[in-house]
Amino acid sequence: MRSFRTNDADRQIREGRAAYRLVGRVARREGRVIPIGIERRPGRYTIHVAGEPVQRLSDLAGNFPVHIMTGDTATVLDGGPRYRRQTLDWALFHVEHGYRRAWQRYARCLRQRNAALRVNAPASQVTAWDPELVDAGNAIDRMRRAYLAAFEPLIAKEVGLLLPDKTLSLRFQSGWLREVTLQEALVRSLGTDRSRGYTHAGPHRADYSLWMNGKPVASHFSRGQQKAVIAAFMMGQVKLQQQRDRTGGAFLLDDLASELDAGHQARILASLAELGTQVFVTAIDASALDLSAWPELKRFHVEHGEIQELV
Repeated sequence: MRSFRTNDADRQIREGRAAYRLVGRVARREGRVIPIGIERRPGRYTIHVAGEPVQRLSDLAGNFPVHIMTGDTATVLDGGPRYRRQTLDWALFHVEHGYRRAWQRYARCLRQRNAALRVNAPASQVTAWDPELVDAGNAIDRMRRAYLAAFEPLIAKEVGLLLPDKTLSLRFQSGWLREVTLQEALVRSLGTDRSRGYTHAGPHRADYSLWMNGKPVASHFSRGQQKAVIAAFMMGQVKLQQQRDRTGGAFLLDDLASELDAGHQARILASLAELGTQVFVTAIDASALDLSAWPELKRFHVEHGEIQELV
């Protein structure tokens, strides 16, 4: 389990304590309930899923995806391509069984090919990795395109609810020129790859962008409108997971009121209520939120690291 505040997992352990432990139950859509548990001690995790130990955090995340919307989430719009690829890969990891294996194959070949390029190995040693790189790379590209084709109408519908006068579309770049195959792109770029020491063409260079009314969201719309688009983006992800019979996990929304007027806040909360998934919303002034879409809810007050339920 990683914090969205820091990459240092040991900082999640309360000062003066040896470890932390978190346990819970995940209700799957088919009705099955899976117990999960995670313990963090300095430098290592101990994880159990359905009573069995697992070695990778990804095995835990696969059973319970967490969608987090914070003030930093807008990097899907104005951050670099790497962040957007990570967002896309995370989504595919939860809905496409073969994606992790294809990405692991591709990453392994890419490391080997780049290692050969860095030591200026003969061209034959570099291109020896191309057949498997192309096979895995094309599989990744197909799954990404299929995901975005299914995802685009879902996010467009959410945007239409939050911003009724706006129409959203997605634009995807594979990581090589559209008019050539990946194999042809690798052949064309071999000279440049050898001079610079790394592979230029491939799905590791892919990117996508969000457009609204024919203009890029990142540069032509207000921060409030961008936040509404990000909320629609994440709700679309949850809906697609649910369509693929995956658990919706949890939706964490930090400081909803920031940069959003009352009308947009109410629309987002109403849309979240329709997801049928677990939602956590933080706010400095909870009384300012329109929670009429939530007939049953629990309120908590957090102060100095202590959580107290309000009744």
